[in-house]
Amino acid sequence: MEREENLVKVYTGPEPTALLLMKRLEETGIKSLIKNDSGLGYIGAVPAVIDLYIFEEDLEKARPLIEEMNAKQEDEEAEE
Repeated sequence: MEREENLVKVYTGPEPTALLLMKRLEETGIKSLIKNDSGLGYIGAVPAVIDLYIFEEDLEKARPLIEEMNAKQEDEEAEE
């Protein structure tokens, strides 16, 4: 993913959910990238939330999966 200027953030949330979305995107042929700019890795901590990016050109194709994942996360948060 060398063309960072074409990346679009599509998800911010817990790592397990981001990894699940990443896997689902890859199953449909969409490459994604997790970015963690928190710096917590230096002390061995896991950040509470991470960001998931895809290429801008894949956004329309990825939109249904992203919306589905966001809806699931909102439902889980409402149940808490």
